[in-house]
Amino acid sequence: MFDNHNALAERGGEIAAAGFKAAPAVAVTTAASAGMTLEEWVFTVTLIYLVLQILHLGWKWARDLKRDRAERLKEGAQ
Repeated sequence: MFDNHNALAERGGEIAAAGFKAAPAVAVTTAASAGMTLEEWVFTVTLIYLVLQILHLGWKWARDLKRDRAERLKEGAQ
């Protein structure tokens, strides 16, 4: 029983990597089964990617703004 658990723990990274590699193929197959054409699938994935990029950029700008304000307050206190 413990041997299987240890083997799984040791190979967890390999299993996760294999899962990530298979994810696009699984997504395409699922989308095709759901009636989406390749064009619709690419549009959907591109839209999701674009939204994620916009959110990341907004988060990065907010973080940088917060750091700049903290630095200015620290310099003003000295």
